[in-house]
Amino acid sequence: MDFNLRRQLEELAERLRHHGPPGPRTEELQSHVSDALEQGRHEGLGERLEEAAVEFEAEHPDLSTTLLRVADALSAGGI
Repeated sequence: MDFNLRRQLEELAERLRHHGPPGPRTEELQSHVSDALEQGRHEGLGERLEEAAVEFEAEHPDLSTTLLRVADALSAGGI
């Protein structure tokens, strides 16, 4: 994983942990992002982030934008 993508995933993990909406969806996303960072498991992560971005768009537009940015970075990296 390239440095820029890793940094974006770390920032997303931090944002979800401290500023994400409470609930199981946020916890699920945190788990997937942690798996990507710790174990290199990226399968389907971009799609999950895009789906969550749509879910959070109305109430958490900044988080939605961040989710889409990271999903785009994963896609650009061929992941």
